[in-house]
Amino acid sequence: MGKKICSVNDARFDSFIKVYKPSGKNPLLGIKGIDFALLPPCQSVLMQHIKRTNLICSMWNNATQKYPKVFHPSENGWVLANSKYTLNWFDGELAPPTLEDMVVEEAEADDDEQLNESESDEMVDSSVSDED
Repeated sequence: MGKKICSVNDARFDSFIKVYKPSGKNPLLGIKGIDFALLPPCQSVLMQHIKRTNLICSMWNNATQKYPKVFHPSENGWVLANSKYTLNWFDGELAPPTLEDMVVEEAEADDDEQLNESESDEMVDSSVSDED
């Protein structure tokens, strides 16, 4: 049985690592063959795709009704631009504005992990001393 994955983004990362995991002495060797189109969508892209699919399915399901319930496209994966609806590919930023923002987040995550580890060590130490 495989490991339990709790988010779409984690599953996407795992599938990427399975195919493009660096091997050998030169980890950059396999970069030329990466095809990101083969990866499943990330969470924000997937949500917009589900919204668009839901809207289209509801239109087909209600096509025979005299007064169908109509959902507004701008709330369901579409954006009105120049009097035409276009796809809303995802919500949020495409990437962090600067490289520094990515590095800072990693450092903060490491600090949080170290803090949590030290707190759990203290809890184990105190529970051991309580039992004595």
